[in-house]
Amino acid sequence: MPKILFYAGTVLCLFLALMSAGEAAHELRDGELAFVALPESPRAAFAIFSALAAGLAIAALFLRMAALLAARNLFGAFVAVVAVSGATATLVAVLLVQWRVTTFGGTQLNEVHFTALMVFGFFLSLSLLALRPYFSIQASRFLSALVFFPLPLFVMILAQEMFVAASPAPLPLASQASSVFFAVLSLLFFSIAVHCIRHRHLFLEMTNLRELLDARVDPNARNHRARPIGGVAFDS
Repeated sequence: MPKILFYAGTVLCLFLALMSAGEAAHELRDGELAFVALPESPRAAFAIFSALAAGLAIAALFLRMAALLAARNLFGAFVAVVAVSGATATLVAVLLVQWRVTTFGGTQLNEVHFTALMVFGFFLSLSLLALRPYFSIQASRFLSALVFFPLPLFVMILAQEMFVAASPAPLPLASQASSVFFAVLSLLFFSIAVHCIRHRHLFLEMTNLRELLDARVDPNARNHRARPIGGVAFDS
């Protein structure tokens, strides 16, 4: 993984953690959501392009985690790749619709934006849950347990929209579930950034998937003791 992409993704994880914490505080204070470029502002285009760059850099980190997971759990790696790809595609759709909304407006575009935002939230939550096997191996139990929460919280938000009170487009109404959802995302992305810095060798070094499972023996070990080498990514 290129160094510039790794460090950019790590810094953007920290930035996204701060943005999620600010969004949760904004909901508690004002009782409404404020998502990227909405409502219209002079810097809407800059916000959209910044969000797109951040999404692509963080998706690259997640795909690297899925590649490391493939040696231990191939099915989980495939699910993670599909979920991350879906989240990236729907993020692009959300940002494109936001550009159209801020430029032309319209009720139909608002409804499309609301639907795309719900799909993006689902794929983002699924991506974090799909990477749980990786976090359970490489990270702490706290992080591997924390990835369980976004998907149930998102289901609560979706159930509230479907069965309690539908929100006017283009953004859902703020609720306790959405505030907790953004707070959990803030804690998750901060923890992921710290994890990436602590295990940066896994992201920056070239990896042979066979070596992750088959430990080799150092022939130059002293006292005729075989010292295993390799298997770096999945030592337990």
